[in-house]
Amino acid sequence: MREFVNRKTGERLRCTFVLACQSASNDAVADGLIECLREEYGETYVDKRVYDRAWIAQEVAAGRLLIAAALDESGTAAAYICLRENPPFYGVGDLCMHVVRKRFRGFGIAAPLVSWIIEQPEADCFSAIGSHNATFHTISQRTSYICGLRPCGMEFGLYKSEGFIHSHENIGAKMSYAIAAMPRGRQTVSLCPVEGYGDFLEEYYKSVDTPIQWITPAPCAAKSEVDAMQDTAHSALLLYTQRCGADLGELVTSQIKRYESDPLQTLTACVELADPCAQWGCDVLERLGFFFCGVQPFCRGKNYLLFHHPMQVNIPFDALCIDGQYERMYRRVCGAAERKAGAK
Repeated sequence: MREFVNRKTGERLRCTFVLACQSASNDAVADGLIECLREEYGETYVDKRVYDRAWIAQEVAAGRLLIAAALDESGTAAAYICLRENPPFYGVGDLCMHVVRKRFRGFGIAAPLVSWIIEQPEADCFSAIGSHNATFHTISQRTSYICGLRPCGMEFGLYKSEGFIHSHENIGAKMSYAIAAMPRGRQTVSLCPVEGYGDFLEEYYKSVDTPIQWITPAPCAAKSEVDAMQDTAHSALLLYTQRCGADLGELVTSQIKRYESDPLQTLTACVELADPCAQWGCDVLERLGFFFCGVQPFCRGKNYLLFHHPMQVNIPFDALCIDGQYERMYRRVCGAAERKAGAK
């Protein structure tokens, strides 16, 4: 049992942290998660699968989802946090569905619960812990940093804002997220040195005590290896490359043309940094209107350089809420976006 004190009222709260996972499923914890999400978001949560009890059970049983709850002395859930693997970033347990119920706010439960789930042996199924922190909510950004995650990039235009109801104000037509991550181990990463971004990569991997082995760049391959994932509900296309080939420009251009009629469509491209042809791929993407927005690291040995194409969607850079610990990373991304806009 843990005791928390409300910083405003002095009221005391005693909680127990409990886990639902592959080896120890807990129906009550899973049911409480849905109740907690409905209290904060109603039926508007951006990923509607979270309301499906069968889907939650399936994800837990497959080892792709860990659920942690803070229960008060009566057994009522005060807060929730989950770790979930999100394809194609395999191996990264992303902190998500983090809700502190309104009547339990002010007790400082958030960071201890996040630290607790990260420290559980069951979290060892992941190669890294990551977070996509909403830019309308600096508390989640700060909590991730306190718990050891370090800022590594941004993801823009991931979900449509319209109709998404919660305790804060949405910013922009599509939501943006600040990414942070930390590895579960300290294995060396092999990266292709991409011109203009080497210092960013060195700074990030140093911040999480991970050595870099730079590989020798190579000319483009004869043929690209590219997969595409389109989120139809939110008009967000994710392109992730394992190999950058001579046909990359043609492949990406066809995707841009395919979705250009949708005014809310956005594109994110991920370049695998273990690919010796990564430099070629980055150059192609920048010529096509993409701008650099960070790195998604530790995806079971894969590390992706991230690029964003806003299409017709305006990004309100100056209005986004960015915690001070994320400011340096964010300004680097903004600089890349501004240079791209100025080059048009």
